[in-house]
Amino acid sequence: LNEVDVSGVEPMTSVTPMEMKKRQDVVTDGNKPADVVANAPATEENFFLVPKVVE
Repeated sequence: LNEVDVSGVEPMTSVTPMEMKKRQDVVTDGNKPADVVANAPATEENFFLVPKVVE
C-alpha cells in the first residue's frame, strides 16, 4: 500500500454510496423485568443482587 499513489482519492467506508436507515431511539423498560432477571442467581424487586466487592 505504501507504493500506491492515493492522493486525490476520497476516503470511503462502503463501496455503495447509501446512507443507513436510522430510527429514533426510544427508551423503555422493555416491559419484561421478570424475564430479564429470571436466570439470575439472586434478585430482589427486579434488581440483580451481587456480592459486596468494596470494603
